Amino acid sequence: MTGFSGMHGLSPEATLVMLGLSLLAAMVTALAIGRLGRPRRRSATRDDASVFLFDGEVLVDATPAARRLLDRIGGGEDSDFAALTALLSHRFPDLLPRLHRLGGSGEVRIEGLGRSGALEVAYREGLVRLTLVPPEDAGSGVDVVAFEALQDELRVLRGIAEDAPQLIWKQEADGRVTWANAAYLALADSLAPRSAGDGAWPRDCVFPELRGSAEAAPPVAATPGRRRSDKPLRLEIGARRKAPRIYEVTRFDRGGEVIHFGTDVTALAEAEQARHVFVQTLTQTFAQLSIGLAIFDRRRRLVMFNPAFHDLTGLPVAFLGSQPQVQTVLDRLRDMNMLPEPRNYASWRDQIVALEEAAASGSYRETWSLPGGRTLRVSGRPHPEGALAFLFEDISAEIALTRHFRAELETAQAVIDTLSEAVAVFSPNGQRVSCNAAYAARWGQDRGAARDVTLAQEIALWKSHAAPTNVWTDLRDFVGAFGDRAPWAEVLRLRDGRALRCELRPLPGGETMVLFTDEVAGDWDGRTLRDESAGGARGRAGGAGKH
Repeated sequence: MTGFSGMHGLSPEATLVMLGLSLLAAMVTALAIGRLGRPRRRSATRDDASVFLFDGEVLVDATPAARRLLDRIGGGEDSDFAALTALLSHRFPDLLPRLHRLGGSGEVRIEGLGRSGALEVAYREGLVRLTLVPPEDAGSGVDVVAFEALQDELRVLRGIAEDAPQLIWKQEADGRVTWANAAYLALADSLAPRSAGDGAWPRDCVFPELRGSAEAAPPVAATPGRRRSDKPLRLEIGARRKAPRIYEVTRFDRGGEVIHFGTDVTALAEAEQARHVFVQTLTQTFAQLSIGLAIFDRRRRLVMFNPAFHDLTGLPVAFLGSQPQVQTVLDRLRDMNMLPEPRNYASWRDQIVALEEAAASGSYRETWSLPGGRTLRVSGRPHPEGALAFLFEDISAEIALTRHFRAELETAQAVIDTLSEAVAVFSPNGQRVSCNAAYAARWGQDRGAARDVTLAQEIALWKSHAAPTNVWTDLRDFVGAFGDRAPWAEVLRLRDGRALRCELRPLPGGETMVLFTDEVAGDWDGRTLRDESAGGARGRAGGAGKH
């Protein structure tokens, strides 16, 4: 044995000691070789391992890698435990059921789908410890679950950007387009179709206003953050390019690159143009009205008025253009004596509040008699969205004419009241229009109820006081007849023996005046006045057209 050749000459005790040391060294060497030959198992307590410690759903502790994962996924309103289990359920579909089956005690190892590692779960003293174990062949410290989650999020974001109907593209500082989504590429193809051999396409921005470094992308330091285009950008699309499309472009400066978002606002611009034309039409229409118009918005600010309102009220244009409140306008009108003067200011303020409330419900309508003799008719009407409109109409001429007619009527009534004959006037439809004091005294009638009395009622009254006669039929036909009518008269005999002359005279407008006059005793010989002339008055009355 050559290994022990050096031991010759030693004592037996020394030889045994040397042999024991040799055997111990051989065993240590064998153990070291065996440990190196096996793959090293990753420790769960390393900083790059994802280990979570929960008390119920509250996170008690976590390794740095685990905290980075929680920060990336973001729980929102959910707890960290709910957010983590929702993320892990993609790789461990039966995670929650198996956790519930443990019942708060024990350990379990759950293998992930597709060799994506495992999840070790351990319950200790009311705490649960979750350890994400990477695959055995993982050569780096990358967390597979977190990486897959980020990949899913990246695919979703790419799909959103690609399928967005909004134009999205990136430009360099020199105006060159470096990336664009499908909507932008479709628009570029409709403007200038791509031909074979084109390398970088599209080379330039589709909006001429954004091409070149001066207009398109100023230095980021000059315009940091977000900036919207000062005015909408127009593009003419189509074979003849007669259909302009309007876009609103917003840009974001991010790290030396400029990201643009273009929104098609053609419909909005057309609606705004139509609204502008409509408002102009209304404004021109309102400007021609003789009625003053003042419109207040829901905050009771004056937002529109026409020239007639300025002319009727005399309020300065600068004051009206400052969008005053309703009460401010009324205060100014009161200072200018353009409001009826109240008995006291406090009650007037209450009336203003009542006026605004009544106008908001559409029930306000009032006539203002101004100190200067002018008369305004003011009405309030509600409008959509809580707006309120006041209409001011100068009815001074109308009031003056009404007063004039009323004065003439009163004068005419005073004149016929002085007559001794009993006079009553009937309309063509048989309504009593008026009567004088002598008529009311003779027949016991109320002059105030003239319009409520009919010819039939009056004939019944007259018949009750007179002897029987056939004249009432002719009288009724005469009142209701059309065309030319000749006046006629008849002498009636009252029940007390007195003679009463009844005379009918046509008036303009188809009305008829009936006069009753006392006859002098002895004048009546039993003949009617209609028999006095050839043909008689009956023939004259019969010449008129009847119903």
